[in-house]
Amino acid sequence: MSRRRASSPSFGRSDWPWLALAVAGAGVLGWGVWGDAPAEPSSPAVIAALPAPAGTLPVSPGTVSLDAAAPDAKSAPDGGAVCAGCDIVVITVCSLRRDHVGAYGEHPGITPALDSLAADGVRFTRAYAASNFTLASLAAVLTGRFGSHSGVTGWDKGLTADVPTLPEVLGIYGYRTGAFTVDAPSGFRPDYGLHRGFQRMEIVPPPRDTPDGRFLQGDATPRGATAGPLVDWLGSQDASRPIFAMMHTRTAHYPFVLGPPAEGEDPTGVRQLLWEAGRAVPTDGKGAQAMPGMAGGTAQRGVVSIGGPDPLQRKVRELGAPAVAVWREAYAEAVTRMDLDVKRVLDAIEARGRKDRTIVLVVGDHGESLDDHGELLHGDAYWDSVVNVPLLMRVPGLTRRGKAVDALVSQADILPTLLDLVGAVPPAGVDGVSMVPLLTGATSRVRDVAFVEGGVARQVSDVPRGAVVTADWSLLRQDRGCGEVPGQDAPRRPGEPATCLYARADDAAQATNVARTHAEVVADLLGRWEAFRAANAAAAAPLTLDAGFVKTLQQNGYAFTPGPAAGDTPRSGGAPASGSR
Repeated sequence: MSRRRASSPSFGRSDWPWLALAVAGAGVLGWGVWGDAPAEPSSPAVIAALPAPAGTLPVSPGTVSLDAAAPDAKSAPDGGAVCAGCDIVVITVCSLRRDHVGAYGEHPGITPALDSLAADGVRFTRAYAASNFTLASLAAVLTGRFGSHSGVTGWDKGLTADVPTLPEVLGIYGYRTGAFTVDAPSGFRPDYGLHRGFQRMEIVPPPRDTPDGRFLQGDATPRGATAGPLVDWLGSQDASRPIFAMMHTRTAHYPFVLGPPAEGEDPTGVRQLLWEAGRAVPTDGKGAQAMPGMAGGTAQRGVVSIGGPDPLQRKVRELGAPAVAVWREAYAEAVTRMDLDVKRVLDAIEARGRKDRTIVLVVGDHGESLDDHGELLHGDAYWDSVVNVPLLMRVPGLTRRGKAVDALVSQADILPTLLDLVGAVPPAGVDGVSMVPLLTGATSRVRDVAFVEGGVARQVSDVPRGAVVTADWSLLRQDRGCGEVPGQDAPRRPGEPATCLYARADDAAQATNVARTHAEVVADLLGRWEAFRAANAAAAAPLTLDAGFVKTLQQNGYAFTPGPAAGDTPRSGGAPASGSR
């Protein structure tokens, strides 16, 4: 069941009272087992929300069906823009590695729909996520701000009322706006303020052909079901009025599989454990529960309480290369199924008769490590396999089709770029810059530095975690450390993250930390980051996680329980790993 409320938001104003009315199903539906799946015993993990500071708002799981009136104020677009008044469709893809989009050349043939989009448009090779987890990345896409400027750097932080969003701006220019996703942990929901400006938001139960819906009864044949609500909405819109639609798909997300393996299909046992990941039943005969945050390995203080070894993590480590190969194979299969979501959207645009007046942008919210640097998933580090994301754009009227753009860009650049393309004025204070000069070939560079900020851990330390990326260098500040080579990591004080520096020109794999030998580069990049944060740091809307939300995150690998937060005490014991957002 979902509830619906119509409202008339003004530009830049938050509508937090919608939360209690628009979000339904908390404690009833959840994000774990849906439909007619057999009942299971209660999880042994503690279901307890973090202590809530006074004045915080709750975050709850559940489906959403939300309608809001368009703003009364109207502005006319600049008629001289590249694609004035064009429709805009944005697809954000959870956990999509750049090298698993066929157009980038390393895994040809697994993403035909994305490849067709790249052939008709451009692909960016150095596009960087604003964070290593979904919520913060989506906030950057919608606001044009890096995390420390929007305030959204963790699960307990939402947008404040004074941060304008992309759909709010487009609404003023007469756009009909819609947002679509599935009910699963992504943060793309009203609780975090990411609904603001969307005149329609629809969050539906995960379909059976997605990993989030794998325990549903029914046909699991891949068919791009996640795209269904967006496709229906596109078909219902008056073609005389411009639209902005955004869909977030989790079809490529961990645990990748749709069903258990056939007998004898996988001697490693990894696929069976992927199928069972997050279920509240022992899976290995030893009472251990498969949890993706543990499998990916997030062992963040104050976020994940690990009571024992995860059977999936243990299995992969015990078997080594054969298990990692199965892990990567399952991921690639999920990426191919996700491509069907994209195909359905592209087909719907063409059926609407507006292909030649529709800007299409597809971007990964973050990538996936797949055992690069010993990290299986994401959320604990900032290496390129997680933060250098695919970005594809098709813009009517531009002749640079099928080209690669090698300039450094960020997810924060998406908002000003789309507004520039359609002739709208971006709000004041955005960190992003328009990529239109790159699209037209007018310049080869639009920014010198990009920031990657925040993570799944509660950040209370004054020492931020993240990355600073330039044309020549990547500086990472992460608890996980910098690699496996002894002596690379400089000594660090308790609670201080490791400092990792990689030279792009001769170390594309980020295998050699040169922070010790290039102290002047480290100081320069840290200085840039500190100056940016000092000038732009903003408070977020404080949020607390209710028991239903906590449970769903635990089912996805995070045991949100009270305890010291990241940066309070040094990590001790166990191998670090990464999480699953």
